[in-house]
Amino acid sequence: MQLRVLSLSVQGGISTAIALRRQLKHDNFTIYELGNEVGGTWRANTYPGCASDVHTHWYSLSTDLNPNWPQSHVFQPDLKQYWQDLAHKYRLYDHIVFNSKVVSAEWVPKTQVYRVEVESVDGKRLVEYGRILVAGTGILNTPNYPTELSGVKKFKGDWFHSANWNHSVDLRSKRVAVIGNGCSAAQFLPIIAEEPTTQIVQFWRTPMWFLPKWRDTYSPLMQWVFTNIPLTLRWYRNFLMFRQEMLYMTVIRGGPNTWLRNRFMKGLTKYLKENAPEKYHDVLTPNYPFGCKRLILDTGYYESLHRPNVELNNDGIVEVNETGILTKKGETIPLDVIILGTGFLANDLPFHVRGSDGRSVHEYYKQQGGPTAYYGTMTPGFPNFFILSGPNTATGHGSVIFTEEVQINYMIKVIKPILSDLATAFEPTDAASDSYNAWVQSKLGKSVWNACTSWYRAEEGKGKITGIFPGTFVKFWWTLREPVWGDFKVSDGTRWKRRRAIGKVVKTVLGAGALGAGVYAIRNPEVVDHILGNLSKQASQLLSQVSSYVH
Repeated sequence: MQLRVLSLSVQGGISTAIALRRQLKHDNFTIYELGNEVGGTWRANTYPGCASDVHTHWYSLSTDLNPNWPQSHVFQPDLKQYWQDLAHKYRLYDHIVFNSKVVSAEWVPKTQVYRVEVESVDGKRLVEYGRILVAGTGILNTPNYPTELSGVKKFKGDWFHSANWNHSVDLRSKRVAVIGNGCSAAQFLPIIAEEPTTQIVQFWRTPMWFLPKWRDTYSPLMQWVFTNIPLTLRWYRNFLMFRQEMLYMTVIRGGPNTWLRNRFMKGLTKYLKENAPEKYHDVLTPNYPFGCKRLILDTGYYESLHRPNVELNNDGIVEVNETGILTKKGETIPLDVIILGTGFLANDLPFHVRGSDGRSVHEYYKQQGGPTAYYGTMTPGFPNFFILSGPNTATGHGSVIFTEEVQINYMIKVIKPILSDLATAFEPTDAASDSYNAWVQSKLGKSVWNACTSWYRAEEGKGKITGIFPGTFVKFWWTLREPVWGDFKVSDGTRWKRRRAIGKVVKTVLGAGALGAGVYAIRNPEVVDHILGNLSKQASQLLSQVSSYVH
């Protein structure tokens, strides 16, 4: 039986493959990778300053902690190397088909498998079949090219998206526009601004809340402690998670106007005024509550605004033309290079999947008013189809690697009966998915994420909240700790149902027996003492026999 794992520029396929080998000893899988090497996000994104904005000791697999991270938030080359090392360690390269993109997948009811069409970079197409399909494409995988910037195609200078950085373009002595002020732009702008001959104008629509710089260096002593003292690194990782959970519980959770949130925002405003140029204080101060958009770490962004070669422009863009940008104030700004730091399309499945009832995933999303999934992981009408970092799985305050591990562990429990030939397919019911998502949206409807436009929401950031899970990481883990089997349609599952029924009976009998034994022991302590006494004598005799053999 073939398990197809799809990986397009993210590490979800690698994480899934590792879990299959460690937990199920399953070796029959294929990973389709769009790029020419392992690394996912950290292979594709190579812009200057590219780094994790989550503590790396938490932004790594729980099964493969790395005591030798040099910093708390390491840069792209180290993260890319980490995932490549894992692929070597678990011998995954033989299972990866590089330079290939999945074009479509369709469930074949008669054979209970997916027909998967794959296209290589040279245009050749092949068809494979797999009973289980895992989309490890991530929540942010498709670069966003806003429609109002479509004129960039007519621009006669160089232009590119930060997700596809063009390293052949020399920015020295160039007039450069940076469009956007999200996580990527906040990382690469300070780096390219270090060259004094590069004249930078940054355009953006909405100011962002910036958290103070948190990057710390780990000394050789600390790395030695992590390596040699048992559990130290594990406890440190748990501490990092606990700290972020406390940020969520005290500041992010709840409605937009809480006392703690307002106090926190005053602190961030003070940080802004202490570090950014005074002339930009007003335009840099957000008019929406903290937590409504993605958290951004200040890795030198405010400091870079003091440079004479950096200018902010929030006049608004009318169009991009052949020579530059026309603002809403009627000013034309001539440019040599345009860099789009406009982020990604959230929850955009980059290939077509058609399920058992003929619907595609995109059609289902449209019917639901935006990306929707059962536990953020499975979709009604799509048997054995799993989405890592699916709808409403992000938390906004921590590690997506942790989230995906929770999903993968859940998936392993669902597919185990399939790989054991006890069933052929599991598919969540519409009723179960609707009930779960009604709960999700009811919680989010009262939350801070309703207070602004963001990529966490559908319909150009103004509709249904499709990115965020309404709770802590612990809550997410608890929700997905065990499958609710009654929520599934099961195909060819007679043997599985029989085995489950027998297991329930055995558990009931054992539980009743243990309870009965306990009651009997309480009522007849002298009998228990007699039994324990005999066991003690037998143990002493056994030890004596062993001792005689030794001597």
